[in-house]
Amino acid sequence: MLRAVLALLLLRGLRAEGGVEQDYEVLGGVKEDPSRDVLEAAQDDAAPNSLVDEWDKHMEGFTPELLLTFPLPGRSDEFFYEDIPENSPPVLIRGGFFASASEETSTVEFSVHDPKGNVIFEKKDQAEGLFHFIAKRSGTYTFIVSNHRWMEEKMVTFAVGKGNETHLQPQHLTTMEDHVKSIEKTLVDIQTESTYLWIRQKSHMKAVENIHTRV
Repeated sequence: MLRAVLALLLLRGLRAEGGVEQDYEVLGGVKEDPSRDVLEAAQDDAAPNSLVDEWDKHMEGFTPELLLTFPLPGRSDEFFYEDIPENSPPVLIRGGFFASASEETSTVEFSVHDPKGNVIFEKKDQAEGLFHFIAKRSGTYTFIVSNHRWMEEKMVTFAVGKGNETHLQPQHLTTMEDHVKSIEKTLVDIQTESTYLWIRQKSHMKAVENIHTRV
């Protein structure tokens, strides 16, 4: 599923675990305002969910700032960096990875390190994964993808983005029924106005005709 999602994101343009020193928050709550969306996206699940459920819960509105597919040779590491400016407010960071080899899924090592070098997220021998956390400390966060196989080259797709894009809610949309009602009202107004003007014009013409008859 993640492979398909990342492929779709390519055409258009992943879960932080318990942490060190609480430089990022894992919070939950009732979804009442936009800030709640961010908190819910960063919240860890009490029990493991399927990737589809995890994506639906935590990745809604995700727009990657970086999205690429690259070869990862055997016994090598690839590093990516995300900078959080000084005095920046806490920011939601989300993303995901997918690895394959010879058209088949293949596992890699993946980890996220905070500006102090603490490991705040890690997956070992996984073909895919999602991460999501709120970064509260300014500095550089490092994402490392590792291939520990000696001879096997792998293709890895990696995506990461900050913030939480506003997504459409039902109340933001005008339904087809509302459109139909609006068009119907407009047509009725036009018909009423046309009928009134026609009657008015007809009365005027009759009045003129009567005047001419008398003359």
